[in-house]
Formats: sequence, C-alpha cells, structure tokens
Amino acid sequence: MRNGVKRSTIEKLLKVSETSEASIIERLANEEFGDQFHELVDNNILIHFKILKSIDVFDGENEFVADIQRRDGENMYFSPADGWVAVSDEDINLYKVSFDWLLRKIMDALDIADRHVPKEILEDKIWVLSQHRIEKQNINIIVVRNIKNAIVFDALTNYLNNHHNVRNPALVIALDQQLPAHLQLPDQNNLVRIGEAIKWDKEAFELNTALLAGRMGGTISKPGFSIGYRTLVSNGLPYKFTKKQAEALEYLDKNNGKPIHQDEILAGINSAQSKLLQLFRSKGQKHPAWGVIIQGDGNGNYWLEY
Repeated sequence: MRNGVKRSTIEKLLKVSETSEASIIERLANEEFGDQFHELVDNNILIHFKILKSIDVFDGENEFVADIQRRDGENMYFSPADGWVAVSDEDINLYKVSFDWLLRKIMDALDIADRHVPKEILEDKIWVLSQHRIEKQNINIIVVRNIKNAIVFDALTNYLNNHHNVRNPALVIALDQQLPAHLQLPDQNNLVRIGEAIKWDKEAFELNTALLAGRMGGTISKPGFSIGYRTLVSNGLPYKFTKKQAEALEYLDKNNGKPIHQDEILAGINSAQSKLLQLFRSKGQKHPAWGVIIQGDGNGNYWLEY
C-alpha cells in the first residue's frame, strides 16, 4: 500500500464525484475542505472546471435563474427588487475532481504498479483497470461512478457482456455511496461499493483487499470468531481485537445474542473501565465493530450480531 493520502480527503472527493459533473462551487469547496482546498487546487486534485453563466437566486419569496453579466469590472445579475447585484467569484467558479488522481490513489491502495494506466470506457464514468493480482488472485477490475444513471449502467452492461463472461468475470468497484437493490450485473461479474472496502478505522486511505478478493471467490477467512476471539470475519469483513476486547466479546457471545448490562460484562472480565465503549475506543475513535457487531440499546445493555 503506497498511499499517503488521508481517508477523509478521499471521502470528501468521493462525495463531490457523486454530482453529475463531479464538480463543486468554490465557496462550498472552501467550506468542505477548509485550508486544504488551495492545496488540492495547487496539486491539480481539484481542477478549475468552468465559470457559471447563471445562478439560482432567492429574492424574497421568489426564486429565479439569473444570468451573470460583467459590469464595471464585476460579475453581476439583475434583481427586479434590488437592481444590479454583485456576485462573488467564489459563487460562480466550479472545480472538478481529477479522476486521473483519484484512480491512481485507488490503484495504489490495490498495490497496482504505476506503469499501469486505466482505460476510459465512458468519459468520467467507467474505467477499466485490467487484470491485477489481489490477495494471490488475478482479478479483472473496473471502476464506475454514477452507475444509477441509465446511460452509465447500459454502457457498463454492454462492456461486461462483450468482455467478461462467466469464465472471465470482473469486479466492478462503484464510487457511489448508495446502490439500488435491483442493480444486477450480467453473468458472474460482481459489484461492490468502494465504501464497503474502505478501512474506516484507518487515518490513511486503505482498501480491504481481502474483502475484494472474497467477492470474487478468493480465499477469505472462515466467517465467525477465531479461537480466543482475537479475530472475526462477518459479512466478508475481517476485524481484529485486543486481548481485553476479545474477553468481552467471548463473554457476550456465550449469552447467545441476549443483552447483557455492561457492568456485568466489565466485572466478568475484571476490567477497570466503567463503560464498555471505553474498552472499544482507541485514540478517540470507536472500534469498527462497534455499532456493527456490538449492538446496544442505549441503556447500557449490549449483545452481538454477526
């Protein structure tokens, strides 16, 4: 893994990429990225895309689209109520995500060498990364965004039908945050949201390659807890625990899914903590299993779901 980029940066860029043009107005970009915005622009991660020629205006109770005109060295629009109104450059400058950069970071997270270049199938929508070795398995990888769009989905389906049959399936990584349940790819091709593979407990951007390989039938640990409860595989996701966390999980697991109060759990494992969450928090962050595997009712009672 050769990424040095923060996971939070990728997360914000993925959010921008969900818009139709993968773009964001400068004012909103400053709010979203803060001081990092200028760094992203300087490094061509966010690229100046275009200047809006019109904007939506809320004029009292009325809303209308106003054309931008250049007057006296300023960008302005005409309001029936207020006359000519100046518009800040921040409100009309649009910046776009560099997919060359974003795809490179995804490929870095998959440990794909720099010499490999994505092949664009549909402009700014579908990219073929070709076949690469992931967790000792050769996997055909395709990246797609806005897959819910009919044109994008049809183009992807046509490509898969022509190039990836049941004997040569592809793993399609969608940049979309949410996918409709009815989406189904042809043959044995598999679809996964990038959010499912991101390691959310890491500060740097990393992808769970074991999960991706598992989606394609690769070797992945047997579901359930390991002996000693130090590891768990649930829904294709692996989890690791400290010795004390493992003791708490074993205590919970022996109750067969029934709630147990945290006082009983902590006393049973001789923990000095006063709350169970404290045991599953490190450096200010909750363990990724918290709220997913470890469920609670808000009153101090907890149980396991896996």
